[in-house]
Amino acid sequence: MPITNTIQQAVTKYENRIGTAFKPSTERFYTKVNINQKRFGQLLRGDKEPVSSVLKALSDFFQVPITELI
Repeated sequence: MPITNTIQQAVTKYENRIGTAFKPSTERFYTKVNINQKRFGQLLRGDKEPVSSVLKALSDFFQVPITELI
């Protein structure tokens, strides 16, 4: 089983809740969380650490407690 980071886990929970794969779009996701596609990919892979404002935005978007993303 591959190792996942907390953001990957939040995405997986979100996918399970909505019943489909998460495919972020510029209007609904990147604008709302105020990051670009490259940065989100880095966070998702665990290449970069998120700042607190991004954690808050991801927490709100995925509807998970911010503590799950830390």
